Amino acid sequence: MTMLNRFTKLLGSSPQYEATQLEFGEKGSFVQQQADTPGLLLRIRPYKENNGVVDGAGVLQSVHDVTMNFRGKNTSDHHSFEVWFDEGKISFYMHAATEAAADKFRRRVGNNYANSEIFPVEEGHAFPVIDSDQYVAGAWLEMEKIPYYPIRHHNSEGFETDPYGEITSEMLSLDESTVVTQVIFRPAKQSWTDGDRFKHNSVDELAHALRQGTSVGWLSPRTRPASAKDKQAAKTIEQQRGQQAFHVNIRVLAASSEQAEAEARARGVAGMFRKYYNAITEQGLDDNPVWHRNERKRAEQLRRFIHRMRDREWVDRHMIMTVDELAGVAHIPNAEIETPKIDWRYTQRGDRLPSDGSQHPSDESPIDGQTPAVPDETAVTVDDSTRDQEGFDGI
Repeated sequence: MTMLNRFTKLLGSSPQYEATQLEFGEKGSFVQQQADTPGLLLRIRPYKENNGVVDGAGVLQSVHDVTMNFRGKNTSDHHSFEVWFDEGKISFYMHAATEAAADKFRRRVGNNYANSEIFPVEEGHAFPVIDSDQYVAGAWLEMEKIPYYPIRHHNSEGFETDPYGEITSEMLSLDESTVVTQVIFRPAKQSWTDGDRFKHNSVDELAHALRQGTSVGWLSPRTRPASAKDKQAAKTIEQQRGQQAFHVNIRVLAASSEQAEAEARARGVAGMFRKYYNAITEQGLDDNPVWHRNERKRAEQLRRFIHRMRDREWVDRHMIMTVDELAGVAHIPNAEIETPKIDWRYTQRGDRLPSDGSQHPSDESPIDGQTPAVPDETAVTVDDSTRDQEGFDGI
């Protein structure tokens, strides 16, 4: 590459999905054991007959516990909801910051998702293993506008189909590859729509401004009257007032022995979050790949990215979602999604067969050709026998 081409590339460079191999020291792979991880990892095996997003909103509403110090600062714990494609199958997890929170999640999921299981992972890995010979790519999501503008959810424009269908389908990869979506959530104070009293940027003031029309022109400015869409957006924004909400981080990670595969999975899965675009408020989610034009610095950023994922670290990205919005991006799916290789539970409580009398629907098959055993509801051990794994996380 000539000096001119290098200079042109330098000027024209923009963030892109460029998978990179990472070094993990003597062990040659990143392994995170559950015993070395703060909090408690819970695994979920969904029963197909549930209400999906609607039940997810019920769970989130029941765990919206805001704690504040004497100065009124939000000191609430943060938790995560995760979907893993690892070792050839798709599984669902929640990570609770404390044992008390884990107990509450177990009870709430049990109450809202009949016949689904949720149980602690007490041994084994707390995050998928990433080997040094794998290429790693990642991205984080951010809102296009300020959080007062809601993204699409089941109580707004609604979903024709569960967006998880396309997200999980895009996660499917080579059996030795890994893909993870992670949603970190932390309760927001009830005053999140009040804005700053000095900046006059509350929900009510924004809605009022939308109804007044838009200033257009530069040399000869004028006010364009509010359109029907502006008025509808103002009404939608006003409905945010008083809603329970969460601060949110969303991350996507892909690792594969094939560079193109890691890049394709990271790009594809992150891109699927555009399905949450709200045409009324013009609010959506943009994906931002973890990238640097310098390979060494890009590797450092990816390593930090993975560590943050492993630690379930919350970073203030100015993303706030109401319960309904968050339920769309963090919920237990149901039979509406037809993605293969999902770790479903096929039996009801008491090991009864589903009401249709079939244990395995025709569009799916048991893992490894066998009927999945119903795990002990108090604990589960992750089998390490397939390979010597050591988990690595980061942002």
